[in-house]
Amino acid sequence: MRIVTEQKSGAICQSMKDRGVDVVLITDFERKRDTSLRYLSGLPTDAELLLFSDGHTVLIPWDLGLAGKMAEAHEILNVQDFDRSYRRARSHALSSRLGKTFALEVMPNESYLEVGKIGEEFPDVNIVCDPKGTGYAISRARRVKEQHEIDVIREGCRQTDRLIDMISPFVQNHPDCREIDLALFLETEMRKLGAEKPGFETLVANASRSAQIHCYPTASTEPLTKQGLALVDFGLVWDGYTTDVTVPMAFGNLNPTQQKMIDMVQKVHDTAISRIEPGALAHEIAAEAIGALAAQGMNMHYSLGHGIGLEVHEGPLLGLKPKDPSALKDWVETPLEPGMVFTIEPGCVDLTHGGTRLENDVLVTATGVEVLTSSRLLRFPSH
Repeated sequence: MRIVTEQKSGAICQSMKDRGVDVVLITDFERKRDTSLRYLSGLPTDAELLLFSDGHTVLIPWDLGLAGKMAEAHEILNVQDFDRSYRRARSHALSSRLGKTFALEVMPNESYLEVGKIGEEFPDVNIVCDPKGTGYAISRARRVKEQHEIDVIREGCRQTDRLIDMISPFVQNHPDCREIDLALFLETEMRKLGAEKPGFETLVANASRSAQIHCYPTASTEPLTKQGLALVDFGLVWDGYTTDVTVPMAFGNLNPTQQKMIDMVQKVHDTAISRIEPGALAHEIAAEAIGALAAQGMNMHYSLGHGIGLEVHEGPLLGLKPKDPSALKDWVETPLEPGMVFTIEPGCVDLTHGGTRLENDVLVTATGVEVLTSSRLLRFPSH
């Protein structure tokens, strides 16, 4: 079933009408993924969707059986009936409802070649691609989760916590394990628990690599248990929704600088969460957290947090307010609203002493905040 509610679907269609758009084309295939397909139709992958401004939807799936099982649309076309041509099926749906003259919006992931072919077939059609168009309206709708989405996310976070609890026993039982061993363990166990897949490539960084914000490769064959600061950043997809946590680890005795890094990140993490409530401004929470670290000589070169949902990175963003006037003109202040789900992930890196990051997933409630995951520092004595 589709995820979007009738109210939000109506708001998206109204935004199309306000801009004079008759239909929008949403494409999700291997070279151009768009989770809006799942949000609007329920189908997780591989199809084209036409959303008309009156709310009518036409789905053209690659796997008709999967669409029959999971999708919800007013029409589901069998591409086999159109010589296995998505273009012919799409043209049939467009001309059947709109004739030859209409305004078609394409999403930013659509290929220039495909847009050109549509223009050749419908020379009188006005084709638009608007960064503040339907894609923006969909992303705004997705920022605030409905109760059925929150229920799924809560369960995904519960399963993520089960994985966090497995890390210490695994490392203790495998004192000579490599980064890749922990990554493969977590990805195997999450699938055993029922996850669709990892939310993203599992990142494991030992003390010699933790100073990289996103180390490459994401998990190497180096030993994990080197003395110092390490971390594991992972998530899982549960019924379409992604979790995202970073678990900091400390091996052996830390030096004073490393201990200060751990303590400050924990303090900033807890303070930021305490500031979350409806109406709080995302950029102000971010500025306080990043400023607190900077005051101690610790730099955080990324945003404090980001929304999670059908994608691991979506709105809202807890980032700093731009200082550049040219960037400021496109910036929109973000008051927090009940139903928003995002990460809080302060961290700092030092090329000499390593890096640390603590990341949990949180939900804005009507009265404050609910912390959905239980990531915390894991300490391992010297062995």
